[in-house]
Amino acid sequence: MGTCATAILSKKHDRHEESKGTDVADVADMPVYDTGAIKSQAIFELRELFRYRFLVSNLVGRDLKVRYKRSVLGFIWVMLNPLLTMAVLVVVFSNFFRFTLPHYPVYLLSGILMFNLFSQGSVAAMSNLTGNGGTLRRMYVPPSVFVASSIGSALVNLLFSAVPFFVLALVTGVRPNFAWAFMIVPCVEMAVFAFGIGLIVAPMMVFFNDTFEIYSVLLAALNYLTPVFYPATILPKWVIQLEKYNPLYLYMDIARTAIIGGTISHTSELVAAAVMAIGSFIVGWLFFTRMEGKFAYHF
Repeated sequence: MGTCATAILSKKHDRHEESKGTDVADVADMPVYDTGAIKSQAIFELRELFRYRFLVSNLVGRDLKVRYKRSVLGFIWVMLNPLLTMAVLVVVFSNFFRFTLPHYPVYLLSGILMFNLFSQGSVAAMSNLTGNGGTLRRMYVPPSVFVASSIGSALVNLLFSAVPFFVLALVTGVRPNFAWAFMIVPCVEMAVFAFGIGLIVAPMMVFFNDTFEIYSVLLAALNYLTPVFYPATILPKWVIQLEKYNPLYLYMDIARTAIIGGTISHTSELVAAAVMAIGSFIVGWLFFTRMEGKFAYHF
């Protein structure tokens, strides 16, 4: 059974088994897999992903346990890693580049956490799909499960990192308000956007191994092109206009506006962010479900 094999139930009579004395009713109830009965692979895969949601949660737990299994500090590294990166960048940019940006540590850490959510989730999607190729060849599992679990693991990492982030915000003098709760929205949108990108790059990794190296270079370039550790105000005006079409910057800006500014972004910005997230998911899902039937021949 291939990776896109479908469990469409149909009742057939097995005459050979009947001749052996097998109960006719039992044979009639046996499932027969008919891949030709699928009208829409995209819709079917979506249903299967929901049906296998328990597997997604188990894979997320397994990934986190394996990652920090032999680490002395364990999950504490999820919080320490972005904090240490932020500390280094704060020293470098505050002293050498003389940024006069209110609450710069919070500005910087929010950008790091949001970018890590995107990069970790999309990169893990590639390795998880190819790494479980043997499983997909031996048994039926919706391939999208491995992409979804990658994004889920990145979200859990973000959740752990949120604890020191809010502590840092309070320590540096950011006044708490109800707008902080709105940060959930750009985080979810970033996760959906990363899911869509993961659905695109993961199949490409199956067919073209150099995808991982190419994507790593693109991520590094995107990290510098996106105002993660520097304010967008230092950029030329025409570049600032282009940043409005950068989904990563859009989600970061919405999160920073809620935390540092204490307000909710303009409606037009919120609509654009939602459209980009949903659009990424739809395009990625259609591409993934179109290509998944060929996975078994390349694992």
